[in-house]
Amino acid sequence: MDIIKLRELLERELSSNDLAPLDEEFYKEFDSLVRALKLRAESSKERGETIEERLYLAELNIAEHLMKEIIKIRLHKIVDLAFEGRPQSLISEEKKIFAILMAFINREPLPLSGELELKEMAEEESGIEIPTGKRAIWEAYLIKVDIPKVLDEKLREYGPFKAGDLVTLPKSIGKILVERDAAKLIDINP
Repeated sequence: MDIIKLRELLERELSSNDLAPLDEEFYKEFDSLVRALKLRAESSKERGETIEERLYLAELNIAEHLMKEIIKIRLHKIVDLAFEGRPQSLISEEKKIFAILMAFINREPLPLSGELELKEMAEEESGIEIPTGKRAIWEAYLIKVDIPKVLDEKLREYGPFKAGDLVTLPKSIGKILVERDAAKLIDINP
């Protein structure tokens, strides 16, 4: 990746209402370009080559400016796609933004980053896109027995709970409690 490719991409984004297709590694390649330019500038400075250092810093400034414009244009297009409900030409990092926008538009709880990654992996494995319909991240449960604190997969604590408590818990924890007959799922939808 270089400034010429960034400029060409910016021109493609400006000339079309659709998202220009990107390589899945596009944003990582840009980050690598930034690191390389910074490293070259620092190396030039250490060698006392101020003109070369200035050139690398100028190139870095241009690359960052181009990238900000590309991101701004792509974000506008992604918002439009979210309102239309159709993901198109999105790479993984943009799919996460799209999922968050869809949840926001549909007034659903915002998906957690881990949940987005799981959804993404399921889509890749099956080749089928999983719709972002009305999915509850948390559900209500009636606790049947006293339960000390419990931890989820990210080591977040919940509880302690007493028998008879009505609580909301993540599905992952609630499912385990129901399987162990320690809680009962309560439907709170009207």
